[in-house]
Amino acid sequence: MKLEYSQTLDDYKAALALHNRQSLINRSQFLFFFRVMPAFAAFGLLFQIYLVFTEKEYFAKNPPVTLFPLFVFLSLPLLRAYNIRRQFNLLFPSSRINNYVSLDIDNERIISVIPGLNEGKFSWNAIIKFAQDKRITLLYVAKNRFLFIPTTTFSSIQRSELDNLVISHGLKGKSC
Repeated sequence: MKLEYSQTLDDYKAALALHNRQSLINRSQFLFFFRVMPAFAAFGLLFQIYLVFTEKEYFAKNPPVTLFPLFVFLSLPLLRAYNIRRQFNLLFPSSRINNYVSLDIDNERIISVIPGLNEGKFSWNAIIKFAQDKRITLLYVAKNRFLFIPTTTFSSIQRSELDNLVISHGLKGKSC
């Protein structure tokens, strides 16, 4: 089966989101660092602002440098968004007109080609895990490395063919 499609930043974000949902550790780390810690930092910052107005000599007792960790934890979601965009731009440089990808999948191997940048050949033995949802399909070549394919690029016949290939090669994975 041959597929030709264009990668977008939204596809990359969907791939990372699906990857984060694959294990309890990934989910808990994401929740802790990008939801819980910024919430605590926001609460701490609001509390410090309250203290500025209610306590006399606040800055004499608490130098402003003590607020630095709060700003760091508060900025984690923004830094993550910036890094995701930067990673995508490294994968698909903006100097290219489109982010065209060609994928050839058969019973023996998978060939992924980004014209002018990269070509990867993977035997089915190299694929260790499979994950799929309604937006994105992931084929893992290592624990934290994967090929991501928008699920919408598959026709219903191609999707069932891919499912049959995944089953025949005994891959672990989830299809959501």
